Amino acid sequence: MSLPPLPDALETLESLVVAEFDAHMTLRHGNAGLRRLLSDQDTGAWQLFAEPTLDRFTLPATGTCICFEGLITVNGPGDRMSSLRGRIEADAHRLRVIAGYDLDDILSATDTLMELNAALVATQRELARTNHKLTRSEATVRRLSLTDPLTGVANRRALDTHTVETLARCDETDTPVWLILVDIDHFKQVNDRWGHDAGDMALTAVATALHSHCRDGDFVARFGGEEFVILAPALTHEAVATYAERLRKLVAALDLPPLGRITASFGVARRRPGDTGRALFARADAALYRAKAKGRNCVAFADDTDLATTAPPA
Repeated sequence: MSLPPLPDALETLESLVVAEFDAHMTLRHGNAGLRRLLSDQDTGAWQLFAEPTLDRFTLPATGTCICFEGLITVNGPGDRMSSLRGRIEADAHRLRVIAGYDLDDILSATDTLMELNAALVATQRELARTNHKLTRSEATVRRLSLTDPLTGVANRRALDTHTVETLARCDETDTPVWLILVDIDHFKQVNDRWGHDAGDMALTAVATALHSHCRDGDFVARFGGEEFVILAPALTHEAVATYAERLRKLVAALDLPPLGRITASFGVARRRPGDTGRALFARADAALYRAKAKGRNCVAFADDTDLATTAPPA
């Protein structure tokens, strides 16, 4: 019986030293791990093994035997010595050394690497969580920057951006765009009589009523002070008249103790070809002025050629 052949996979391993010698200690085979040790050695390969030395072993006459098992000291490149853990075995024709670098060191290095990897994974997860929170915070900051803090509807900045986008989109589809300007009637008297907290309550109630009852796709914003704007695309004149009147009635139906009932005036304008947002707003503002001149709590349309008003019930 002789030693079994070695797997081919051991040939390229540098972490494992494999060497086979004949009865005269002539190297017959060495893998990449052995060749790395021999890179600057002028002595024979068998002299690499300092403890135990290979010349102390005698090949068995028959069969196989394990000559040594444990720590093997080798003379590495230069003056460096290394400890390997392995075995020396033999049959009648050859002596074989199979040894790997000290297992304890390998395990220690592996444990350290695993700890570092675990720390890296934990750091990456924490970074991912931080980035997620940062992204959410940025989204929150952006949302807040476009929201009126008192009423919760869009602010003037958001209105300006949305108006530009809406007009450009409706130009492409030849869709009509209406701007409805809403102004709470006698708002100064509310503040003077009941205080600014009551005024804030009125603003919030009107904003909620407008936002809750507008159509999907319409845009409600607080323009400033007691004025609100609704951008409403894709409506006929009759439809927007009905729409604005319904909103007027909703506001007039609000009962806000201790204020009681409040009202609002509505100015409505349709965008003309080539109108900017500023021009559209100016015509809606003129219509609003007309509604207030007619006694407030009513809806007025811009332009003499498109003029209509709805007065409050007697």
